[in-house]
Amino acid sequence: MKSYYYPNNLTVELLARWPATAAGLLPLAELEDFISVAYQASLLHEEGHPVRCRLVLSALEHLPKGTDPSESYVLELAAPRPYTEQEIRRLSPALDSPGSLLAVCTDPEAGLLIWGLLRSRNPWHETDTFSPVPAQLPLILDVSGPGNLVFYHGRYRVLTLQHGHVEGHGFVEYPVAWSHGRFTENIEVLRPQLVAAGVDFPADLMPLLGELAHHVTRRVVARVRASGHGGMLAYVPTASVARCVGLAATLRPKYPVRLPDEAHFYNGLQLAIIGRLAELGDVSWRRYQQAGDTRLLELEASLDQYAHLLADLMSVDGALVVTKQLAIVGFGIEVYAPQLALSQVYRALDATATRLQAEPADSGGTRHRAAYRLCLAEPESMAIVISQDGGVRFVQFHEEKAVFWEQLTL
Repeated sequence: MKSYYYPNNLTVELLARWPATAAGLLPLAELEDFISVAYQASLLHEEGHPVRCRLVLSALEHLPKGTDPSESYVLELAAPRPYTEQEIRRLSPALDSPGSLLAVCTDPEAGLLIWGLLRSRNPWHETDTFSPVPAQLPLILDVSGPGNLVFYHGRYRVLTLQHGHVEGHGFVEYPVAWSHGRFTENIEVLRPQLVAAGVDFPADLMPLLGELAHHVTRRVVARVRASGHGGMLAYVPTASVARCVGLAATLRPKYPVRLPDEAHFYNGLQLAIIGRLAELGDVSWRRYQQAGDTRLLELEASLDQYAHLLADLMSVDGALVVTKQLAIVGFGIEVYAPQLALSQVYRALDATATRLQAEPADSGGTRHRAAYRLCLAEPESMAIVISQDGGVRFVQFHEEKAVFWEQLTL
């Protein structure tokens, strides 16, 4: 039987799991206060939305410096504010960006104080905001939902509290293994298009295409989670659409969309990004991330707008289905596979799903069961299910089983 954890238990657990080579944490009583306030803040709402934010426990002078000063910005308050759940609640709307952190320090006389905000250009766990020297990394606490806290040593996850339990089987990182090798059809589509455009076909294009697809997926998930309405996004091979989508098929759309014969919007964005990177002399994800090029910034904004469109379509009752080239197939889609017996599904306990844990299929909601049935009926498909409470599951067919990765926060 699982034990429920509260701030006092959590403090002891964090101290036990904190890396031995890392800088020391606060004394037990102060650390418990830090955690208790964050826990209470997680139960509050601001403007109708649950409080979500990230806290970094470090004084300004002790904050490790990244290698690129253009990556981050420090906003120091002229007068520090008391570290209370209500202050966190009031400040949480300013921390909506995944690159934002609320900075907290301890004062010998005043106790815990909020002294400023840190802002990174990219999500904080994907940047070089903090020193690469492990011993210098601070404690970061991600308040990811009501009663849900994720503790980091810099960008390295140490401890997760979810629904009252300390969990070891959820993933904060995007589960790349879920989609690894599953967007390869883009290569064959883009090859003749790039040749026709006079662009030399890069030797290793798949890493860039995979990261672009992941970027759009992250944006979709973040927007749906923020909206609070939940939804399901399914990916199917383009070649399977005619067979598995229809009035008497596995995927039965209320609002089908006419698929273009040639290039579609996302395909056009990929072509434009690759073409511009080729002009800049480096067709890679790293170059795309670092570019301050005006044209690439415009294309990134278009990618984000497309992600917002997908997220908005997910608010309609039923699933949104796209091809693995991210062309929209339809929305308001019912998954129909009553012939499949579904009693168990399997939780991935590691990033590669080499260790699995069986769970009853009815432990999730209607969307979850629809995703499991889809992946069993159409093994080349993939699905993402987002609950109204912000929980995210990435589902695929793996070794004759419906397997899911649970993402604790994004």
